[in-house]
Amino acid sequence: MRIAILETIVMPAGHEVEFDRILVEELKKQGHEPVFFVPEKYPFKLDYHVPVTYLAGGEAVSYAGAGRLKKIYLSVLREKRRIAWLDDACKKASQGLCDAIIVPTNSWRVMRSIRSSKIKNSPVPVLFMFHGIMPGDRSRFVDGVKSLKTYANIHLGALGLQTKFPELADCANFHVIMAPVYRPLDLEVTPDFKFHDPLRLGFFGQYRKEKNLEFLLDAFVKAKFTRKVHFMVQGATVTQEDSDDFERLAKKYAQYDNISFWHKNLLGIEWQKALMDCDIILMPYGAERYRYQPSAMLFTAIGYFKPVLQSPEMNPEILQKFKIGQAVKLDSVESFSRQLEEFINCFENRSEEYRQGLIGANKKYGQDTLIEKIVDILS
Repeated sequence: MRIAILETIVMPAGHEVEFDRILVEELKKQGHEPVFFVPEKYPFKLDYHVPVTYLAGGEAVSYAGAGRLKKIYLSVLREKRRIAWLDDACKKASQGLCDAIIVPTNSWRVMRSIRSSKIKNSPVPVLFMFHGIMPGDRSRFVDGVKSLKTYANIHLGALGLQTKFPELADCANFHVIMAPVYRPLDLEVTPDFKFHDPLRLGFFGQYRKEKNLEFLLDAFVKAKFTRKVHFMVQGATVTQEDSDDFERLAKKYAQYDNISFWHKNLLGIEWQKALMDCDIILMPYGAERYRYQPSAMLFTAIGYFKPVLQSPEMNPEILQKFKIGQAVKLDSVESFSRQLEEFINCFENRSEEYRQGLIGANKKYGQDTLIEKIVDILS
């Protein structure tokens, strides 16, 4: 099949870029022809080496750096443009430019745009993917799916670990899709551990205050390790507030020669090398939303074969099923510091246990499984 990836989100960091890359590379592996449908002048972060078709309706809209009032304006503008992009995608499908369409990342609000767009009567199957359904959005999401159940070619997929949606049992156009691991597509990864000396801990991804980085740094400097340990902290920031806070932390801990800060986006091979150069990935993110939305960083750690220290609320089903690390104790800096000591000092003795857990998790959340499910829906 010739499958169009309809991408309209301006992406600031690596995970969204890598998710599209998973779609492109795995579709190719399974014998399909991926192409992109994007707004005019769309700012690709990577060259995916596939054909690109530009959609009428205006350029993509970014909220980066916008204040509250401007965000309201941009939200209205984006919905207007999104309807135009969907209309044009439908037109291009009618002209035979694709056999199916995937819209990779959506919120429940997109269903309002679908109802206002010609795409609801698309001549080809269209799959809209939703990365986790928050409890506060669930009723609106369910109502949106039900409002579109009579449109045969509109499919709505919940991507993540939530599998029970009894409210949608009568909606044939609703699907549950398992989230995939993120693997280094340009580097080889094997189910073995090769420890560095010093042992390398890594904190990666888009930085926001909710990610408890200062708590983690305070615990790290208090910990007493029996081996040398280096902590590498990378943060991509979108808002000025988050950028200022990251720089504040870099200055606060500049005196420690076993901590390094990297304030920049990492994409493509640079992102992959940085992750592969670490031994353990730390994710003390304290946001409740990670119970429901698949954590891209956790699925990256699994795909890159890295044991984890993570917050208890981060997709807890995974640690319950696979021994790939530990849930952190966030009740105090002192208790987490002791846990960090124990985890690091006993790490090599438990490495085989972590290795087996990562093998199992990679098998369950494989990228091939994701694409097989998507193709089955679109077929």
